[in-house]
Amino acid sequence: MDLNVALLACVFLVVAVLALLSIRRKSSGNATAVSTAPPNAARPSISAEDPSKPCVRILYGTQTGTAERFSKQLANELRGKYGDSTTVDVRDVETYKPERLGAEKLVVMCMATYGDGEPTDNAAVFYSWLLKEAEAVENGDKEPFLQGVSYAVFGLGNKQYEHFNSVGKKVFKAMKACGATAVCRRGDGDDDGVIDDDFEKWCAELYEALDKSNDLVGKRADQNGVHAAPPARVAAYEVEVLRGAGGEAPAFPSGTGRDVHSPFWAKITTVRELHTPASDRSCVHVEVDVSGSGITYEAGDHIAIYARNGEAVVAQVAELLGFDLDARIKLSLPKDADAASGLPPPFPGPVTVRTALSYFADVLSSPHREALNALATFAADREEAARLVLLGSPAGKAEYAEFIGKPHRSLLEVLQAFPSAKPTIGAFFGCIAPRLQPRFYSISSSPKQHPTSVHVTCAVVKDAMPTGRVHEGVASTWLQRHGNGAAVPVFVRHSHFRLPKSAGTPVVMVGPGTGLAPFRGFLQERAALKNSGAELGPAHLFFGCRSRGTDYIYQQELEGYVSDGVLSNLHVAFSRDQSSKDYVQHHIEREAGALWPLIGQQGAHLYVCGDAKHMAKDVHKAFVALVEKGKTCSGTQAEMFVKELTDAGRYQRDVW
Repeated sequence: MDLNVALLACVFLVVAVLALLSIRRKSSGNATAVSTAPPNAARPSISAEDPSKPCVRILYGTQTGTAERFSKQLANELRGKYGDSTTVDVRDVETYKPERLGAEKLVVMCMATYGDGEPTDNAAVFYSWLLKEAEAVENGDKEPFLQGVSYAVFGLGNKQYEHFNSVGKKVFKAMKACGATAVCRRGDGDDDGVIDDDFEKWCAELYEALDKSNDLVGKRADQNGVHAAPPARVAAYEVEVLRGAGGEAPAFPSGTGRDVHSPFWAKITTVRELHTPASDRSCVHVEVDVSGSGITYEAGDHIAIYARNGEAVVAQVAELLGFDLDARIKLSLPKDADAASGLPPPFPGPVTVRTALSYFADVLSSPHREALNALATFAADREEAARLVLLGSPAGKAEYAEFIGKPHRSLLEVLQAFPSAKPTIGAFFGCIAPRLQPRFYSISSSPKQHPTSVHVTCAVVKDAMPTGRVHEGVASTWLQRHGNGAAVPVFVRHSHFRLPKSAGTPVVMVGPGTGLAPFRGFLQERAALKNSGAELGPAHLFFGCRSRGTDYIYQQELEGYVSDGVLSNLHVAFSRDQSSKDYVQHHIEREAGALWPLIGQQGAHLYVCGDAKHMAKDVHKAFVALVEKGKTCSGTQAEMFVKELTDAGRYQRDVW
C-alpha cells in the first residue's frame, strides 16, 4: 500500500513538472510560473493606501510607451531610495480621477506631446480639464484649488516640431496657475536627441529636491547618502497554461473602432502597388472596409492599424527562448500590489504564444536599459549576465550607445547575442518586450465618396541596418505581403487637419511622397462638393517625388482633378529627373507671385504634410520668404505674419 502511494505521488510530481515546463519546447531555461489567479486582478485603489506614509503619484500621458517607461523607471528608483517609508504609485493618467488632484501631496507627471502640439490619446481628457481649470482660476472665476500640492513635470517631444513639448509646458504652467508648487524645473526631453539622457539629468535634480524636502517623501532607505539599489525582482505577469481542447480569444475583442480602447476588426479589401516596376522602393494603396463598425471619419483624420510581427520573426523569438508557439496561455497581474503596480493590464486570453508574440511583443525595436537589466537576471552564463548588467547601468552608457544605440540593434538581435538569457514568458511580456504599438496613417479618402471604406497610402519600410540586419516595417511589410483579404484591428483618431468651412476659401496644399495622403482625401471632398453644386475656391497642390517614371503616385487621379476643375494648379517636383535637385519648396518660391494674393487678400489656408525634419522646415522658410516679398516687410515681420496664420488655424501641419 505504501509503495502504491509512493508511486502515485511520483506520477503526480512528474505531471506537475511537465505542466510547468511544457510551455517551452526545450527542457533548459527558466520555467514559466503557473497561476490560477484571475486574469484581470485589480490594481490597489488610491483609498487603500497607507495614510501614514507620504505618497508620490506618478501620472503618464504616452503615445508610444516612452513616458510610461520613464514613469516606471522613476518609480523603481524612488522605491529603492525610500523603501517602505513612501508609497509610490504609477498610473496611466486616463485612469486617474482629476478631482483627486487637490488631495495629493506630490504629483509627478511625464507628459508626451503628440503630432503638432497635441496631447496623447490617453491624456486628452485630463489635459483639457486641467487647462480649463487653470483658465477659470486665472480669470478669477475659481479660487486656486491646488494649494498645498507639490508637483514636477517632465515633457517628452521632438525639437523638429514647431510646438516642442507643448503639452508638458502647458501642464507645468496650468499646475502653477491652480496654486500648486513646483519642486524642480520642468524637464524637456528631446526624442530627436538622446531622450534618456535628458530624463536622467532631470531625475537627478528631482531626487536632490526631494532629499531636501521635509514631508514630500519618507525616510531614505539608505543612511549613507548613497542610493539604495532598486528592487531586484523583475515585473512579471503570472501565467496560467491551459490544458486540453479549447480555442483562443481574439487578440483584440472587436469593438466600435472609435478609439484606442475599442478597435474594430476590419477587412482589407484592396492592396495595390503605387510605384512602377522601375522603382527600387515600394508604396502601397490600401483600402479598409469599416462597414458594420461605429467608425465615422473626416478627410484629414488618422487610422491606427494593429499589424502583426511576421511569421519568421515570431518563430525566431520562440526558438531562442524555447517557447511553445501552440501553448495556450492566460496572463494575470500578481496578487502582490507592489509587484503589479508597474504592469499594464494583461492582454486578453486565452491566446496561443504565437498570437501573443505576433500582436503584443515589439522585438524589432532597440531594447532600453531597464529591459537589459531584467534580461540579465535570467542569463545562466555569468559573463553574459555581467555584460547585460553593464549595458543596463549608467556606468555602461558608452557601451550601450556602441552596442545598441548607434547600430540600432533590435531586441531580437540582443536575444541572439545572449543565448543563455531565457526569461519566463511572464517576465518577457512584463518588462522585457514592450507592447507592439499601432501604426498611424493619414487617411487618404473622404467619407463623402467612401463612407464605409478608409484608404491608406503606405510607404513600405525596408532599410539596411548597421548590424547587417534588413529592417522591415512591421505594419507596412505586413500590409504589402498579407493584407489583401485579411482582417486587422483598427480605430480612427480625429484630428484638426481640416479643409476650410467655406468651399470658396482658397487652399494651398504641400505634400511630397506619402504626405499626399490627406490631400487626396481633401480633393475627393472638393469633388463631392463640386458635384453637389458648391462653388470651389482656388486650390494649389505641391507634390514631390523622385521621378515621373517611378514614384509619381496617383498621377491619373491628380491630373484628372485638374481637368475637372477640382484642383486649380498642380505643381510636381521631380527631385532626380534633372541634374539639380528640385523640391516642393523651390516650386513655392517660383509661384510666390500667384500665391501671395491668395494668402494676403483672399484668406487662403495653408497645409503641409510629410517629413518634419527637413521638408516641413524648408517649406516653412519658403512661406516666410513668400510673405516677406509679398508684404515687402522684414523677415521678422514675415515670421510674425505666418505665426498669426497658425494661431488663426489658417496654417496647419500634419508632420512626422
